[in-house]
Amino acid sequence: MADKRCENGHFIDESWDLCPYCPVDDAEPEVPVVRPTRFGAQEGQRPAPIPIEPPRRPTAVPAPKTIARVDAGVAVESEPADRTVAVQKLDPTAQPKRYVVAWLIGLNGAARGESFPVRIGRNVLGRDRRSDVVVNDDQASSHHADLVFRPEERRFILMDHNSTNGTYVNEAEIEPRRDLVAKDTVRVGSHKFLFVPLCEEGFYWDEEGVLK
Repeated sequence: MADKRCENGHFIDESWDLCPYCPVDDAEPEVPVVRPTRFGAQEGQRPAPIPIEPPRRPTAVPAPKTIARVDAGVAVESEPADRTVAVQKLDPTAQPKRYVVAWLIGLNGAARGESFPVRIGRNVLGRDRRSDVVVNDDQASSHHADLVFRPEERRFILMDHNSTNGTYVNEAEIEPRRDLVAKDTVRVGSHKFLFVPLCEEGFYWDEEGVLK
């Protein structure tokens, strides 16, 4: 129980220097009143220490991905530099690519105005749907003729394949083969084709597929 009185007779706590009930003099600066706490400890005892949590271990933060700029102005995520990339192996048993070396242009019938590519090696002409140049004609055999390009000789050779009605170049039947030159007309059955070469003397594919 408080047993101390201020100058005006108010009962106050012994630890207080100023009375909170007395009016404050305007000339004196206002001093904040601090009231003692009696919770958690008795008078004359130190308050219990506040427990402090141990510091947490920092968690590992993944490194940010680097951003690469591309010509189009779009930012994309680049892959880590140490990533292993599989290299595609070339198949030694794969057949070499057959480049286009000429065309047969349809002059009449359903093939008129259509182009048929002639490639390096043998090209089959016939009624069979698996032929390189399909001739939809009842007078044509399934495997009617072969048109062969020999790159080492720069030659186009047309060979009849024992057809029933024969193969013609400029309306002359071949027996059994004939070299073709630009603007020759090939007839299989009733269908006519204009021969247009791409590769000839001084103009051909090299071993790496580059046109010379």
